[in-house]
Amino acid sequence: MKSFFVAVVLSLGMSLLACQDTKDGLENKLADRSYYKTIGKQIPFETGMRWMEFYQKRNSQEGRVSILSGYEISASQVETMLASVSDPVGVAFHYGTDSWGIRHIIAIPVDGSMSLWSSIPGRVFVDANTGNAISQSTAQTWAQHYKNTHPTGIWFHFFGQNIFDEIVAIPFFNNLDIEPAIDDLTLLPQLLLIVWNETSLLGGRTSEEEGLIFDASSPCPPCAVE
Repeated sequence: MKSFFVAVVLSLGMSLLACQDTKDGLENKLADRSYYKTIGKQIPFETGMRWMEFYQKRNSQEGRVSILSGYEISASQVETMLASVSDPVGVAFHYGTDSWGIRHIIAIPVDGSMSLWSSIPGRVFVDANTGNAISQSTAQTWAQHYKNTHPTGIWFHFFGQNIFDEIVAIPFFNNLDIEPAIDDLTLLPQLLLIVWNETSLLGGRTSEEEGLIFDASSPCPPCAVE
């Protein structure tokens, strides 16, 4: 009888621990979602330009050409992508390599599941090389090829939804330019999101804003998005 009582107590204790673990896991996930929505910030235009120039100079000195410049997604495609998932947490800009060995950046909207590859009907994956939507299977294949040949280092940069709410509200938002850069103080790689003020650019340098630059993404792995 005593052993039976002990077994019941142990079983009850294990059940309570399991419930607590589930509760803790849910709370952690909700905390991650709230935090990840805030990732990214606007930086001074001059700082972004300096970092891009530093990146280009380093590539030139090392005999390499820029492999990421020219990546762009139209404003309408950005809005379509964000609307393709419910309660978006943000967007992952994942590196990929196609069958020809060409490097791509794939924009992946992330919802509350915090998953890049979960099956979400209608989710739009965008190839920033062309600005066009691609299938999830193609996106995943390219991403896996990149990961296979780059087992360490950064696989993708994540920006939170709050930044995209800001970007979409910019009056002159027509295209989202994606540019590599290097912080010239920390020497850490950056991925910049740039919205150019095309009216200002056409008219030359004026007192108007030349553009807005967003940085401070979360380089992954490691991160809660996977």
